[in-house]
Amino acid sequence: MPRFHLFEWEDQPWLPVVFRDFITDHLRYFLTMKLREPVNRAVAEHLKPLLISTGSTRIIDLCAGAGGPLLNVRRILADELDQPVEILLTDLYPNIEAFKLCEAAGGGAIKARYEPTSAFDVPSDLQGLRTLFTALHHFKPEAAQQLLADAARKRQPIAVFEPLERSPRLFLFTGIFALWHAFALTPYVGRMTVQRFLLTYIIPLCPAIILWDGLVSVLRTYTPKELMGLADGVGAKDYEWKAGGFEVRGPFGIMMPTTFLIGCPVTPAHQAMAVESSIG
Repeated sequence: MPRFHLFEWEDQPWLPVVFRDFITDHLRYFLTMKLREPVNRAVAEHLKPLLISTGSTRIIDLCAGAGGPLLNVRRILADELDQPVEILLTDLYPNIEAFKLCEAAGGGAIKARYEPTSAFDVPSDLQGLRTLFTALHHFKPEAAQQLLADAARKRQPIAVFEPLERSPRLFLFTGIFALWHAFALTPYVGRMTVQRFLLTYIIPLCPAIILWDGLVSVLRTYTPKELMGLADGVGAKDYEWKAGGFEVRGPFGIMMPTTFLIGCPVTPAHQAMAVESSIG
């Protein structure tokens, strides 16, 4: 399928908070569902060697929305992979209520930055492994390249994960799943305010918006080849990029794909690991 960068409601700065928080709350809930555990484990396994090779002990999550999968990813890193890490959540439009819930659930290992934070110019004092979950497709190629260039210019590692695939089967599955999720799971996703109830079950604008954005997200998703093309276009010296994808089996035997792009400055520790890996 060709890539189409169509209109998404979540991208609009004027979108009312009730709709923006509905989208990000549902996305966080989806990314932390039990059925996503194999995906979160695979993400953690990709992050561990990057954390080790760059000496990073903190993850700076960009475009964090409502917190995404990082609660579970951090737990897997610490408890199963013996790689404890601190998390800092950032976003241009912070979901303050969700950020506070993540901080409370993180036991001190998760903190949030409540002022707007641009992924195009991350403050230099925010040092650590940058991550983006289900976010890069929101940016057109030129903007996505600027985001990657900021990490390379400031010599910070970055890992991008998109649990999507630009294919007819995922387009169909996303449409069905988005509607079911919006109607069936809203009582369990975030705080059920009167406004949220009315805009979900009486005048279903929230489900319509999340359906549209879900379908457009599939059409916007970059392939690994396209991700590598964006990274190569950055032209950073002594900075290494890797793009790829993996799949895990989901409900009803449906394969759940994830594409990724990882970049990191070339350091002596990184070079030593590469040599050791090639020997092994």
